Amino acid sequence: MDFDVPNSEGIPVPYQDPSDLSGIVTNLARVTTKGRRKLANDALTKAFLTSALKLTEELFLGTSDDTDEVRPTMSYLSRPKVLAQTVADSPDLTPTRGKFRDRWASHQHFLADFISYALTARHWSLHIALSRSAEEMLSSAEDFSGSVHRIAYEDLKLVLELPAYRFQLLAVASAGADSVASEALSKMYATLSEAWTALYAQIFKAHGVEFRPGISLETFNIILQSTAEGLGMRLLAGVDEPILDHETKSTILGTAALGLYLGFVDPGDGLTVEEAAQKRILE
Repeated sequence: MDFDVPNSEGIPVPYQDPSDLSGIVTNLARVTTKGRRKLANDALTKAFLTSALKLTEELFLGTSDDTDEVRPTMSYLSRPKVLAQTVADSPDLTPTRGKFRDRWASHQHFLADFISYALTARHWSLHIALSRSAEEMLSSAEDFSGSVHRIAYEDLKLVLELPAYRFQLLAVASAGADSVASEALSKMYATLSEAWTALYAQIFKAHGVEFRPGISLETFNIILQSTAEGLGMRLLAGVDEPILDHETKSTILGTAALGLYLGFVDPGDGLTVEEAAQKRILE
């Protein structure tokens, strides 16, 4: 996925025009870059991927007609099932097995492109959430805490709204035994980490704060992303916990982010986190 700088604050965010799949669908059976780019944006190519996403949404939303009780890894996205769904969704494009194979020489190539395609929905939605909140966080310190909570709220709300997040969990579960899923996830995490880290850097610079010795933006980002994913899993599990408050648009994630901020920012004593914790215990 490419990076662009679409806003006045100069914050790189994950950007991919949803109408252009050339940066996402890259495993097509074409020798030249031009050929792959053209085929990536072909109507039938998009139809195959869209139908596969429909199968995914039906699976996670519980509306699938598939009566199989066990769906190991991504077996529900077999070539016959994807082809049958595409025939039902886009009969005017005349989907055939031959046309499918003309695009993807192996089913693994298709799955690699589909994983990137499916996860793009989450990337794009996070791009929107970041863009909406970045300006207020950079321009004003009066409601800094409120802005943190709003960004955290938008992030966790997407977990409930997007089947793509559930698919991400499936991809994570498959990564250990599936190099295709593993590679796609690595790219996804790199993309999100770069976007979030760039935002943090701009915010901290704008407000003139620095981390304690030994703490980096990467560390801060990894901890927050991991916390967000853990809370997201608990949301999907339907646990009776005050994780997300739709009325106040606040979250435990926002509270965790603020707590981490307070613990990691150097107030001027120059101590590491460990030294500061030891000092506080001894006081």
